[in-house]
Formats: sequence, C-alpha cells, structure tokens
Amino acid sequence: MTCRFGVTVLLGLVPLVAHTAAAQTARVGAHYGVNLSNGHWEDERLGAQASLHIIGPLETAGAFSVFTDWPGATGFTGSAWQAYWTMRVRPRGPWSIASLGYGFILIHSSLRDASLQLETSGSNFTDAIVLGLEAPTPFVRPFADLYLVDILDRESAVGVNLLMGVQVSLPTRRSS
Repeated sequence: MTCRFGVTVLLGLVPLVAHTAAAQTARVGAHYGVNLSNGHWEDERLGAQASLHIIGPLETAGAFSVFTDWPGATGFTGSAWQAYWTMRVRPRGPWSIASLGYGFILIHSSLRDASLQLETSGSNFTDAIVLGLEAPTPFVRPFADLYLVDILDRESAVGVNLLMGVQVSLPTRRSS
C-alpha cells in the first residue's frame, strides 16, 4: 500500500467522523501492547487509546503507542512509535463485547549507535484488520485488540499486534 493512497483514504474519512462525532459517546484509556508476529512477545509498548461511537454499530478508534525497549540492542539508542486508526462495527448495547474493523497504522522509528556512525530513521504506512474484545462492565471496560497488519501488502507476511488495556466512558452529549 502506498503512503499517498493511505493518506488519501484517511483524509477522505475525516470529514465523516468530524461531522457525526459531536453528539455521540466516547471512551478513552491506556494500553499495553506487544508484537506477536514471531510467535513470542516482543517490542513492548505503552500508550493511549480512544474510541468514538458514530452512528448505529459504526465507531472509530485510535491508539498511539511508544515502544518501551527500543531498540533493545546494546550500543544503540533511538525511539519508535505506532499510531493506529480504525473504523469498526460494534453491536450497540451494554452487553456488546466484540468489534471488527479495518484501518491504518503509521510506524516510525529512529536508530543511532554510540559512535554516531549510524543514524537512520524511517516511517511505514500500512493497513490492518482489527478484532476487538471487551468486558461489558458499566464504568471501566477492559479490552483486547488484535491487529492483523499488512493485509494488502503482497510482499510481506501478515504481522500481529496485541493491545490490552482499559477504557472509561465519557458522555459527550447532554442528557435531557
């Protein structure tokens, strides 16, 4: 997937979300995440996550994660982060526990060695399918989101990211 195509799709959906978001409910929270692509937990990350009900079963969700042990190799320093944005279908109601969605991920990393002979940074824009589960509790909702990354990229294997955390509801419309 090209970066230009991804940005075009993202910018095309922003007016829809902004137009319908004013009178809906939102949830915000924090998460812990890992990469499971190689069959074990790696690339641990911490971040914030939010979701916004748009209309009917449609919601949008975003997350931002900072890698906590990047690059993890002796003699190197740097940073890495990921930003997720998805449109999801989640049945409405207090007992709704599952969601299914599609969206995009922006990954950025930078790497330096101690002698400053190597200094590199780069970004990657890709797509993802997300499968979400959450506990139907009234105030604090624990959740787990499984992202299948690089769905449309025919040159690489599908990656797997898992984000787990809690969210709290924030009513954004006035009750009458």
